[in-house]
Amino acid sequence: MGSPRLLIEQLRAEHLPELATQLRQPLVYEHIGGTPSLQEFILDRERALAGPGDAACNEHWLNYLVRERASRQMLGRLEATLHDSIAEVAFLFSPNYWGKGYAIEALAWLHAEIREAYGVASFWATTVPKNSRCQDVLLRSGYKQVHAATPPLYSFDEGDLVFHLCGAA
Repeated sequence: MGSPRLLIEQLRAEHLPELATQLRQPLVYEHIGGTPSLQEFILDRERALAGPGDAACNEHWLNYLVRERASRQMLGRLEATLHDSIAEVAFLFSPNYWGKGYAIEALAWLHAEIREAYGVASFWATTVPKNSRCQDVLLRSGYKQVHAATPPLYSFDEGDLVFHLCGAA
């Protein structure tokens, strides 16, 4: 799976130590609560890989690893929570690969994958106002900033900016 420059695969537990070396950097976590310890990072991702549990029968958690196709270097990860006929998406990439279009390319792949596999074409994302890099990726990916979190978004925290993309190509 992937795109011309990217290999994208299901994130698995055996990826987590290597992924931690790429993502556990202060710049990555600057706007999302501070850099976790290795143990916190692994535990958080293991929870995500376990999925939402039986109580959330109409919810799907998708977690993907992103690599550069040519070098096989791990770049970061993508995730989506599917619920109520929408997809809430998020991405984290190593600062070593920022500004090269990888996140935009990976999001385009994620949109297509979710549309084809789940029939969902309404994509949402949230970010804090200070995270201009994330906002730029979302806007360059076709998202529009909206003024209300409708439908209710699991990732929304008071003060977040909300972005929506409908019918992504």
